[in-house]
Amino acid sequence: MRGADVFQGAGPCDPRFPPCASSPPPRRSAPLGTLEVAAPPIARRSPSADPHSTTGGRSPDSGVDMVTRKNVTGRFGSAAAGMLLAARQRRLDKARLHERRLQLEELALRREALRHQQRMHWELLARAIDDPSLAEVIDTYDKSIPAQKRRQFFYANAWYVNVYHLHHAGVLDQEELFGRLRELFRTRLMREYWEASREQRASLKATSVESRVGSMVDGLLKELDEADTDEWWVVGTPPSD
Repeated sequence: MRGADVFQGAGPCDPRFPPCASSPPPRRSAPLGTLEVAAPPIARRSPSADPHSTTGGRSPDSGVDMVTRKNVTGRFGSAAAGMLLAARQRRLDKARLHERRLQLEELALRREALRHQQRMHWELLARAIDDPSLAEVIDTYDKSIPAQKRRQFFYANAWYVNVYHLHHAGVLDQEELFGRLRELFRTRLMREYWEASREQRASLKATSVESRVGSMVDGLLKELDEADTDEWWVVGTPPSD
């Protein structure tokens, strides 16, 4: 009967037992450390996040490659332009060097020709000075001048021509030439030679170097004659080049 009592005491609607329980039994808490972690929400891709939407259907890396290629091409172009300019400059420098070499060679030839002319002039004058019979060949001075003085004029001419050739060859500039002539024409015989050879210089071309130097001597002699000083080395003003 105990079983019946139990059955009766625990009837079909006894709330202590299912299915008549009013609510399910409380759920036992999970042990510490075993709680389930909530899954993160699934991120939805925005339409604008499409990597191909702003590159016209190309991969994003293709734009970077294009920029890189442009930079590389630009650097190579600049290098090529620099090489062309350097090559052009080398050609110009080579042409200038060649032109300068030709000028120096021409100057050397001209100076050598002047030295040869000076040597020949001196040799011919020396023979005329030593041999009066040879002096008659080039003696264009006034015959009223004594023969001995005319021979002295030959020697004076040799000195003047020597200074002139030094200037013409570029050894003496205008100021140095002026100083040499000022010293040379201090003597009486040099001045007499200059006066006796005036007609010979009259045939010179007015624009020639020899005519210009002759005019310099004329002006210098005038200044020496008019100078009121014994300091002859300060007389006159050298002409500028």
